[in-house]
Amino acid sequence: MEKRSETIGKINIDLSYYSGEDVYSEGAVEDDLLAIVRDEPARRYNEIIGRRHTWNALYHLSDVRGNIVDFLPIQSKHRVLEIGAGCGAVTGALADKAAHVTCVELSYKRSLINAYRHRERDNIDIIVGNFEDIERELTEEYDYVFLIGVLEYAGSYITKKEDAADPYLSMLKRLTGHLAQGGEIVAGIENKYGMKYLSGCREDHTGGFYDGIEGYTGTDRVRTFSKNGLMKLAKNAGLRTVFYYPYPDYKLPAVIFSDERLPHQGELTDNIRNYDASRFVAFDEAKAFDEAIREGIFPEVSNSFLVLMSKEDRIESFDMKRPLYSRHSDNRDPEYQIRTDILVDGYHKRYVMKYPKTSSARSHLLKMYDTSVRMTEELKDSPVRVNRAKLLTVGGDFAGVEFEYLEGRTLEDVLIDYIRSGRKEDALKIVAQFAAFIRAKRPADLDLIFSNIMITPDGAWNITDYEWMEEGADPEFIIYRSLYYFVEENKGLIPTEELYEAARLDTRRLSDLKEDELALQHKICGDHISLKKMYDIFGKGGVTLGRAVTGFAPLLRPEHAGVYFDTGSGFSEDNLQHYEAEVGDDMRVSFDIPLPAGVRSIRVDPVETACMVRLISATVPEATVNGHVCGRTVIFETEDPQFLFTIPSGTEVFHIEYTLQMINRDMFDDIGQKFTDYETAPRGFLKKQRPEKKEYDKISLLDREN
Repeated sequence: MEKRSETIGKINIDLSYYSGEDVYSEGAVEDDLLAIVRDEPARRYNEIIGRRHTWNALYHLSDVRGNIVDFLPIQSKHRVLEIGAGCGAVTGALADKAAHVTCVELSYKRSLINAYRHRERDNIDIIVGNFEDIERELTEEYDYVFLIGVLEYAGSYITKKEDAADPYLSMLKRLTGHLAQGGEIVAGIENKYGMKYLSGCREDHTGGFYDGIEGYTGTDRVRTFSKNGLMKLAKNAGLRTVFYYPYPDYKLPAVIFSDERLPHQGELTDNIRNYDASRFVAFDEAKAFDEAIREGIFPEVSNSFLVLMSKEDRIESFDMKRPLYSRHSDNRDPEYQIRTDILVDGYHKRYVMKYPKTSSARSHLLKMYDTSVRMTEELKDSPVRVNRAKLLTVGGDFAGVEFEYLEGRTLEDVLIDYIRSGRKEDALKIVAQFAAFIRAKRPADLDLIFSNIMITPDGAWNITDYEWMEEGADPEFIIYRSLYYFVEENKGLIPTEELYEAARLDTRRLSDLKEDELALQHKICGDHISLKKMYDIFGKGGVTLGRAVTGFAPLLRPEHAGVYFDTGSGFSEDNLQHYEAEVGDDMRVSFDIPLPAGVRSIRVDPVETACMVRLISATVPEATVNGHVCGRTVIFETEDPQFLFTIPSGTEVFHIEYTLQMINRDMFDDIGQKFTDYETAPRGFLKKQRPEKKEYDKISLLDREN
């Protein structure tokens, strides 16, 4: 094997296994990405994503991608293997923590993007080629092997005949041989039974609806798994599993849960985030998640998994902390971006840690520590306590802030339970007590929302979060914020007016208080384009199942066309037949009609509603229609649209193909008032009196372009 390599900055790209052709490529998209990472600093990626308005730019460039790994206890002594590193969206987060990262990537172009993106780092190298070829030559043992969005493709790149029966199992077995003692394989992958797929999101790899749930009957090159399926796969490979549950999913995670810190009811409300493809929404996912949480089955319907697989335990001290939960505050200006983790040590003691995600966010966390000290003194004679904090240092350098972990229930959870159990008046009394406390103590903490107050088993109220401080803050604004976010997170639970009344909030000030909230959010977010804003800019949207059924009810059976046969006595219900056609997702209808002997003409009724039909092909290229012809398209304002074809003698089978779209009758009537000539109606739109409609027009496929 000829050794070939290329150097980009401090990064070596090993090309010895590269075939010279990128089997998988997104074409011009990758050229654009390469130009960006080569010519633009990373701090501008967020702005560029906002301008590009594409899923590709968001997926490959967003630093949110790194959230899936940066909470893991990777240490500066660890060596990491990242398979399928792609454009390096996760590589940088790994390199921030590990001693060295070895990337394996099939695509040379993507490896170039990764290299240019991280060219100033000296702890990354990249090997380009098929994993199956490279794996035989890997001699190191790794503390972590990462498969982020990769395991599901094992059927494509594990090609040896002996592995064909189960390439996913073969992949894991191969990787176990490259693990150091206590090493872990870390796989990020979609859950085939994830809530968003049940509700109507397309399968990520095939683009179809319910392909994973239906067992990928149309392909054998990609496969995702249920939790149980992954556990069985790992067990067969001789591996143990620890599951994490990234939310909304592993690609752009905001929160990562575990079996020891599962989500609470009301916590999963940020669900509609389909940037890549349109979808439908069969049900309210937030409510469905709440029910799954109540039933104890959230792990089975989590949208995706991050699963850690290992042969044996890592040898660590009891003081070593492992993560149970991680929340990323990315939707902010960089100076306020932090990560909040819940950790547990070998003695089962839990900790809350807050880390700066950017260098500029360090001062924000230091201010939080100062606030803890000051508020503790200010409220020392109050029944409300402040969660204790202490500075966290590593090697003498500030690393974050450690907070006391409190057992109990948030004030928000208590209010929700009271309201749902019929104790609304008790809930309103608590709201009144809260408002009275705020007015009496006039704290500077703008972030005293109900979810940031923990009620411990001794009944004490504890302030757990105090990020946003303002000396001399208006107590009415603090009260307004607490009520506003409670209503936002629990829509329909209780009328807002009842909360305002219980808190004695002056509703005449609502306009000013809303403006104050907008000003605070502008301060927090700055010019940073959040994922929510990204969705507002270029999200693909979706249609609810209710809207689909209501809007398209007349077309729910477009394959069920009515066909009348005339054998000499005209059309009647006695010679009506219904035929089942082939129908695509684009509403292209195609079917073949066996013709009885002696048939002279047929009448095809596509549906029983006003509609538009574009005739694509037919055995007889000309027809008479009771609608308005516009090229190959016929606009039917009648509830009984008809195509009439004269059948040549000897024709045994009649083929017809068309696309179908429903139209609203009232809209048609409004437009019809402007028509002056039904032969050319859509070109007219002149404000003249509507003429009497012709009963039939003619459509012809002859001498017309497709």
